Amino acid sequence: MARMGVFVCWCGANIAENVDCDEVARYAGTLPSVAIARSYKYMCSDPGQKIVTDAIEELKLTGVVVASCSPRMHEPTFRKAATTVGLNAYMLEMANIREHCSWVHNNRHEATEKAKDLIRILVEKVKRNVPLSEIEVPVTQRVMVIGAGIAGIQAALDVASAGYEVALVERKPSIGGYMSLLDETFPTLDCSQCILTPRMVEVMQSDKITLHSFSEVEQVDGYIGNFKVKIRHKPRSVDISKCTGCGDCWNNCMARNKITEPPRPAPDDGIDPDVMARVDAVVDKYKDEAGMVIGVLQDIQDEFNYLPEDALKYLSRKSEIPLSRLYGVARFYNAFSLKPRGKHIIRVCLGTACHLKGGPRIADAISRELGIESGETTEDGLFTLERVNCLGCCALAPVVEVNGHVHAGVTVGKVPSILAQYGYERECIKV
Repeated sequence: MARMGVFVCWCGANIAENVDCDEVARYAGTLPSVAIARSYKYMCSDPGQKIVTDAIEELKLTGVVVASCSPRMHEPTFRKAATTVGLNAYMLEMANIREHCSWVHNNRHEATEKAKDLIRILVEKVKRNVPLSEIEVPVTQRVMVIGAGIAGIQAALDVASAGYEVALVERKPSIGGYMSLLDETFPTLDCSQCILTPRMVEVMQSDKITLHSFSEVEQVDGYIGNFKVKIRHKPRSVDISKCTGCGDCWNNCMARNKITEPPRPAPDDGIDPDVMARVDAVVDKYKDEAGMVIGVLQDIQDEFNYLPEDALKYLSRKSEIPLSRLYGVARFYNAFSLKPRGKHIIRVCLGTACHLKGGPRIADAISRELGIESGETTEDGLFTLERVNCLGCCALAPVVEVNGHVHAGVTVGKVPSILAQYGYERECIKV
């Protein structure tokens, strides 16, 4: 008969901020065959792992579900711990309630209910698991890297330096990827070509790397360590052995330089002329610059304090960048906002260090003072409150950032005085 254990991790504020971990543990304890259900702030810590191993020994558990972060991060940790007390490693599974619940939901109740569902499903899965033993299979000592941008180039060089053969496949005629189009790199502002060019030369000089440029992977068969890959080399109409890289063939290619129909004038979609003028002023600064999407969006957000829909539509029309791509970039980066924001952006850090030193209490105090929740803006448009996972100032914890300025060692008592520096008047807030 199955005897299951369920262990729910808070992961500091990463999970507990949006998931009621104690409620999830109570629910897990009611599931069939569950002999124990516990929650703990840091289950991956030594005390947390001991809770798991002690339960396995004392209650003779036949399976374990750990509800915490990504299995890619800590599944080996918990499986190794389980094997030390005699439980087969494959009788332990992880429910990812951080990335799949806490980090993607703002509604605490919905995130908690989803966490319960994930645990219920994993409990039933582990009950049907069977102990497995690891096997060894022969592995072909060669590596294929698909994509010869800077990341692919560096990966190929690292593998080659370890003494293994590498097949580097790039679908474009030349390697280097988007980095070859940049002038400087963030955050050091180093010359991109100074970084990229030596590595491109190393690829060509390495006797361990076989470069397949202007090629695509067409078919992959086999399994890990024993793949068979079919590569399609595109026709070049150029003798590679005689190529000097002069570029004349590219410049005079008839297929590339074919005559195209001029773009039709865009319809009048009612965009405010003032919005168009302000976007024009931003875009004009980026003429003839490749990879300028993020920079333009940052400047437009600085101009309007957020990214208005009309501004994005006009930018798409003017730059011929698909609107879907602009929205994709805007939604991917947390620095961009598609909703109007306040004059002052308050970010409260809830990373591990700040959480342990009272970050959630500080966030709650600011929320009470301003009468808004995270992601909301005050009615007078003065403040927007955001709770963030980390501001990278752990040594100064707890910290609050306002318009890029970091306030260190913040306490609940200091909140009114910090807000007052930015025009907040306490008596104007209803209490």
